[in-house]
Amino acid sequence: MKKIFTRLFQSHFKQQSCIVLFGDDIQALNQVCIEQHKHKAIHVYQVLHDANQKSVKIESQNSELTFVSLNLINQAALKDLMQHIRRQAHQIELCIFQSSFRPYPQKETDLNQQIEQQWQNTGLSAVSVSQIMIKQMLRQQGGTLIFLGGQPTMAAHIDLLSQSMFAGVRALSQSLAREFHPKGIHIAYCMLPDWDSQNRSLMTSVQNVCWHIHQQPESTWSQELSINI
Repeated sequence: MKKIFTRLFQSHFKQQSCIVLFGDDIQALNQVCIEQHKHKAIHVYQVLHDANQKSVKIESQNSELTFVSLNLINQAALKDLMQHIRRQAHQIELCIFQSSFRPYPQKETDLNQQIEQQWQNTGLSAVSVSQIMIKQMLRQQGGTLIFLGGQPTMAAHIDLLSQSMFAGVRALSQSLAREFHPKGIHIAYCMLPDWDSQNRSLMTSVQNVCWHIHQQPESTWSQELSINI
């Protein structure tokens, strides 16, 4: 009898959709997502990389937004985050990974440290997040993963380290898109002219383009788009 009630409960149980955003300067984008999707009751998770965190830390939580900090290259911590999301009865519709746009000072004495920090913040984190997100989306049989990065035309005014990281994330996105498109997971790379969280028009455009990508029918899935403001 208990099993019957459990199945009946699960059949009538509806999960709430959510958007998960990873990045180091995404507060403004979070707010735009909350405002744009308030009528749909879509919950937003803001996830910040903190190399010193050994587990998931829920910084704050309300009905619209959950702010989380964790070490993005710690697979155990990312698994705990997925478990937390499931316990909240949330289903991930869209995941957005923001590559770091912060310039790195070209000091030869700190070069190795700069490379390691940038690799963790963008390169290794992108790989780690994509692994856990794709696994979750395969489990729920659908979802969209979007990487935000720079355009090739940015090469004239950004450092070489950032250029190489953007190129690496773009290549990762292209490879994953080819592999998981047939399995129903939409993966795309969105190229930006720059990242300015104070630019409301840019943040709104990023949100609108990401949601447009997410809503595309499978027959017209885009694997790469560019935003110009």
